[in-house]
Amino acid sequence: MLGTAMCSRYAKGQQGVTLVELIVTIVVVGIALAAVVFSVQYGTRNSADTLIQVRATALAQAYLDEILGKRYDERSRASGVPPCRASAPPARQCTAEGSFGTDAGETSRNRYDDVDDYHGLREGNGEATPLQDADGNTRAGYDNFTIDIQVRYINLGISVPADTEEVGLGVNNELDEEDDAKLITVTVIDGDNPDGFKFSAYKSNF
Repeated sequence: MLGTAMCSRYAKGQQGVTLVELIVTIVVVGIALAAVVFSVQYGTRNSADTLIQVRATALAQAYLDEILGKRYDERSRASGVPPCRASAPPARQCTAEGSFGTDAGETSRNRYDDVDDYHGLREGNGEATPLQDADGNTRAGYDNFTIDIQVRYINLGISVPADTEEVGLGVNNELDEEDDAKLITVTVIDGDNPDGFKFSAYKSNF
């Protein structure tokens, strides 16, 4: 009897897993692996998106720094004083918004001398002109990016209703003429984001 009991316990200890246990194990491992793979893919995708955003921000900042370093208007003095005025007699002094863009002789970036010269500038991937720096040299390392720049007047001296698309500072100030500030919008476009990242700044009339 003793020998039989020992053999029975020994045989019981040598039993393998059943088919049901094996299937359950495979399912659990499969779910765990799927979760791990998803986490890795999600992390990789987010890392790539973050890198693109960082590069887009750096590129936009470079263009905004360049533009804001120029004088306010073609008809402004280098010092900015006195400012040009739309209402100055006997004729308008500030450039009309419909005339924004490059002026005569400004055939390259190093000849741009005022903010609105950059209006309509589009360069980079898929464009006739590659991305350039302030001296007209091609920017390296941004092969998949495109830049689009728009400039317009912005009335900062008035409060603007919330249900309009017009932009205003919302408080009274010295910028009380329609031509007293220009809004600069730099849109950075990459292959995966056709809508682009928009960055804006304004330059006041001085």
